[in-house]
Amino acid sequence: MKLRLSPFVDRVGERKLLLIIASVSFIGELIGMRAPNVYGEPYLVAKNIVAGKGFVFAYPFTAPEVLTCYITPLYTYLQVPFLWSGIGERGIQVMNLLLLQAGCFVTYRFFRQFTTREVCISSFAALSFYIPFWALSYTLEPNSLNLLLLVLTVSNVYSLAKSPTRKGWLSLGVLFGAQLWVRPDILIGLAMFGAWLLIYATLKRRETLGGLAMAAIIGLLMISPWTARNYSIFHKFILVSANSGFNLFMGNSSASTGEISDQAPTAESIRLTNMISEYSRTHDQVEVDEYCQKLAQDWIVGHPGEAFTLDLKKLQYHWLGRSELGTQYHFAYGALTGIYRAMTLVLLAFGLYGLFVLKDRFARSLILTICIYSSAVSTIFFVQSRHRTLKVDPFLVPLAVIGVASTAQKLGPRSADGTSTSPTLSSTSSAKT
Repeated sequence: MKLRLSPFVDRVGERKLLLIIASVSFIGELIGMRAPNVYGEPYLVAKNIVAGKGFVFAYPFTAPEVLTCYITPLYTYLQVPFLWSGIGERGIQVMNLLLLQAGCFVTYRFFRQFTTREVCISSFAALSFYIPFWALSYTLEPNSLNLLLLVLTVSNVYSLAKSPTRKGWLSLGVLFGAQLWVRPDILIGLAMFGAWLLIYATLKRRETLGGLAMAAIIGLLMISPWTARNYSIFHKFILVSANSGFNLFMGNSSASTGEISDQAPTAESIRLTNMISEYSRTHDQVEVDEYCQKLAQDWIVGHPGEAFTLDLKKLQYHWLGRSELGTQYHFAYGALTGIYRAMTLVLLAFGLYGLFVLKDRFARSLILTICIYSSAVSTIFFVQSRHRTLKVDPFLVPLAVIGVASTAQKLGPRSADGTSTSPTLSSTSSAKT
């Protein structure tokens, strides 16, 4: 189908217009940038490294700072040069904003395959000015890096389904390894993306399994030095980090609400915290994390009905917003929280419609896989508002723009023969920037 090109885009040029949008957005991000009020565990470890203490951190519920494998290393070490050089926290925030802009460009190129350039440019603008992304980038946490790596992975997986190559499998392995160094929940994602490729890839199933095995081996080799470091210190196999037990416990226990609440602790939460603190006096961080995992598993097995009800509650929090968004969004309380949750409903409504009108069934099913992956992380552990924002919203925002454009096309003026005079949404699959 022939693209309907607007005179303005023709006159300015697509690449130049994208750069203008990105530049204006970046300036706005810098103007609105606040001093961080969420420092994040990697930042605290980076400060300890710069102070000469080494890779040390205090496990939750425990007091002493000791050598740790609770934190993944990549983002920690990315921050160290900024702290050593004296550039400091502002420099880290600027790095986060640049990583965010890169993620927006990758997402743009992904959706450019499925819709017109006008709609896709509008999607890029919506992504660039999506305030929750800004807020998460201001924190000293690997949020923007996580977003960039995920959209790169999704784009790579889609390309592999269409035209698998050795280079593509190698790239998937590198992306898998990089994400393991940042947030190990990609293990769940890789399993789901792998299942998706087995269904949709043009290769035979045996060749697809071979490619996935190659990617997995590359990713595991990338993190093997850190795994060896963990074994040499703790004398146990720890692939990347020992924090899954804590996360599982926080989302599955007799005191759990499905989120980390800013409210005062209850008698039950104090009792459980004291139990873990007492255990930590005679055990190292890895053993404490295993203890937390056992407490959570025992509670799930002993209270299946309550655990199921809590899972439903966590799904609701994940998709419709938590009762408390947390300080990382800079608007934990007040009217802005209500506005954010209301806009979430609008985003979901138009995003689902945009997914429905998307012509490419491969892209539709892959985006649904991302939704399942994101939901699974929140349901298994505990809900953090950033989970959906970082994993789903990079795709949901462009889909919402597609949904709005499709609605405008249907409601727009009609020509004499009854066809819409609004720009079409379809694009040839070979459209390039």
